[in-house]
Amino acid sequence: MTRRGYNRISPAALRHTLETVAADAFGVPGKNVEADLRDDGGTLGAAISVMLPLPPLLQPGPGAGTTPAGGTLFEQTRAARDTILRRGADLSGLLMGTVDITLTGARQPHRTSRVDGGPHQGGRRGGPQREPHRTGPQQEHHEERRPA
Repeated sequence: MTRRGYNRISPAALRHTLETVAADAFGVPGKNVEADLRDDGGTLGAAISVMLPLPPLLQPGPGAGTTPAGGTLFEQTRAARDTILRRGADLSGLLMGTVDITLTGARQPHRTSRVDGGPHQGGRRGGPQREPHRTGPQQEHHEERRPA
């Protein structure tokens, strides 16, 4: 009788797998997700923390009273939990138990700087034209002329 061996999945590999599945389910980069694994009565339990990106604040959003295409934040989180349970079980071969999801905060997604490729309009040569950096409310200086 020969022994055929066994398969073993390290806890770190399992954790990274669930983090990747969760990141995909929420549509965020993997660095925005952390997972802690635990025994949940003989099944695999997970506590997943997700940092969501902020929506663009300066772009027009959906009209008043409407929800985004993905539904409310709670609906999106429920859908993500279902995806994590299904895909986590498919990839690991383990029975998934409770998956607790915590939304830990939000951060503005990284945006690339705008580079104006328009025609050269005077000023210094060899690079894009820059406007002076202004902070705070813009104030204009007006001189009042009085008759002498």
